[in-house]
Amino acid sequence: MKKVLGVVLALAMLCGVFAGACAEAGKTLKVAYIPNSMSNEMNAYGFKIMEQYAQEYNMEVTAFDGQYNPQTETAAITNCIGQGYDAIILCPSDINAVVPAVMQAKEAGVLVVMYSADLAEEYRELRDIFVGVDDTVAGQEAAKAFMEQFPDGAKVIEVGGAAGTDAQNRRHDGFNAALEGSNIEVMDYQACDTWSTDQAMSITEDMIVKYGDEIQGVFCHWDNGATGCIEALKNAGLENVFVVAIDGCRGGFDQVKAGTQSVCISQNVVNISVKTLETIRAAADGEPYESENYIPLDVVTAENVDTFPYPEW
Repeated sequence: MKKVLGVVLALAMLCGVFAGACAEAGKTLKVAYIPNSMSNEMNAYGFKIMEQYAQEYNMEVTAFDGQYNPQTETAAITNCIGQGYDAIILCPSDINAVVPAVMQAKEAGVLVVMYSADLAEEYRELRDIFVGVDDTVAGQEAAKAFMEQFPDGAKVIEVGGAAGTDAQNRRHDGFNAALEGSNIEVMDYQACDTWSTDQAMSITEDMIVKYGDEIQGVFCHWDNGATGCIEALKNAGLENVFVVAIDGCRGGFDQVKAGTQSVCISQNVVNISVKTLETIRAAADGEPYESENYIPLDVVTAENVDTFPYPEW
């Protein structure tokens, strides 16, 4: 009888362990979203999608505005560790400045998720998940567009995104590496301090002063920056300049439709945001998941722009 009772108690304890594990696996996750700035339309739209889908993944997602300030972003990370968040979703303005705080999060057992911006390769062991496009490939696609447009070669300028960000680094590197051995000459390159349309315009104006009508093409790292480049070209009376930019926002689509932007390398923010939540849920529940999740890019031109959903950001 004692033996049977012992077996029953053991089974009951085992069931209790499994029930506890299942309850833990299915618990509501407290998730922090810490982008470089909520004034960035892509970040704001990404959060809107996360809020929309959070309930499906049993999550509560709270946004903390990085304000394009690495100290603000770092403070948000450490505060979220102290407040017991289960996961943090990061898109930092400086991928190196947040490393010490990310290290603390990792040590505290918080899931670290990089969203549309990855850590430098030597620090990637600190993050659990990356979800976004491959910005190196985005730069390569931009280079491909120029090589196809100018098979006999051309002179172009490059206006970079916010200096020090993962997207700026990788879009620049991918673009220039892909152009090696081609007849496309990048006459000048300068990155912005922030993702500022006005700065992109000012940089383009300075390059127009230096190179004038030698400029046959402009590669701008983001669509809203290209808006400034296009305005500078228009004011200088430079026509038929081949403009390529990355992002896939409303501005990019509108400029492609208007014929002022030749190519838009587009990323799907909905897919990036939903995949982020899906992967966090799997990781928290101990289910299989991919640590690196690259969302495919779309190459949008005047010929195919109407075949894509119009972006909401």
